[in-house]
Amino acid sequence: MTSSANVPLPGEGVGGTRATAVRAMFDRIAPRYDLLNRVMTLKVDQAWRRRLLRDLAPRDGETLLDLCAGTMDVAGLARRRTPGLRVVGADFSFQMLRRGVEKTGLPASQADAMALPFLPARFDLATVTFGMRNLERYQVGLAELARVLKPGGRLGILEFFRPESAGPRLVHGLYNRLALPVLGRVLSPDPEAYRYLVESMERFASRPEFEAAARRAGFGSVHGETLFPGVCGLVTAVRA
Repeated sequence: MTSSANVPLPGEGVGGTRATAVRAMFDRIAPRYDLLNRVMTLKVDQAWRRRLLRDLAPRDGETLLDLCAGTMDVAGLARRRTPGLRVVGADFSFQMLRRGVEKTGLPASQADAMALPFLPARFDLATVTFGMRNLERYQVGLAELARVLKPGGRLGILEFFRPESAGPRLVHGLYNRLALPVLGRVLSPDPEAYRYLVESMERFASRPEFEAAARRAGFGSVHGETLFPGVCGLVTAVRA
């Protein structure tokens, strides 16, 4: 089995080896993924997800794609917030999705975010929570999201974008280099996975770079904001 310490970052994989290694890593950490999220963020991650859904304002009768769904936290919150919302989760990690389906009872599809198995203009809304930086090319993921969203469809992204100014860089650095490795070693069955997560955060796009890519992919009304305590960014957009 591939060691998570050797999981390639975007641009480093050869012949599909990166996707295989990343999928295996998430399958391994799935059993304690929810616990780690809550502990590492002091449950602030749930407030970020609620803010995401508040901004997207899903309505009864609409259809939501929760992409890179993990254990389907956003999918579950969305259904509880809007009982008449139709929700589908999608992720390339089977073990993550299995736990999500057990937790929420919602339908899910194992899928590659860069080649989605859905018809064009299938969804009214789409969310991606901390998954875009795991894609080999996030620009391709944005293009796929634009393809499966209806014109006027709303997109919401939560991500650990690379900070550009000194203050956020300091917060990111302390979080990445102190909190994540310690908690990963204490709580995770695969602590080396958190080395990959730290490095993927530091190598990912800045929020302005990501917003520009969203516009090129066919989205308008692109708006970004850094959420408290400065380690998470929220980007919303509308399919043109």
